[in-house]
Amino acid sequence: MADLIIRLEELEITMFLGIHDFERARMQRVLVSAEITVTGTDWQAGRFFDYDRVAEFIRSFNGSRIDTQEELVSRIHAFVHGLDGVAHAAISSKKPDVYPDAKAVGVVLRG
Repeated sequence: MADLIIRLEELEITMFLGIHDFERARMQRVLVSAEITVTGTDWQAGRFFDYDRVAEFIRSFNGSRIDTQEELVSRIHAFVHGLDGVAHAAISSKKPDVYPDAKAVGVVLRG
C-alpha cells in the first residue's frame, strides 16, 4: 500500500507568540499547517489516520504564550511524530500581521 500525505492548511489560532514587547502585549493570529506522511492506512479495512487529533492539539495553543515560532512548530512536530503511522512531517507556522508590507513571517520544520 502506498503512503498517504495528509495536509492541514492554515489552521488559525490566536496566542501570544514572540520575544518583542509588542508581541507579548497582545495576542496575534498564527496560521499553522501540517503535511504528514502516514503509512499503514487502508480505508477499505478501516485503518485511517485521524487528523482530528492534530487539529485539536494545534487548537490547544489558543491563548497560550510561547517565545518563538521555532518552539511552537517543534512542539507540534514532536506530537505528530508520536502518532501511530507517521513516517514524516512538515509543520509550519506563520504570523500574517507582523509587517504591513509582507504577507506573513513563518517557520517550517521538516523531518
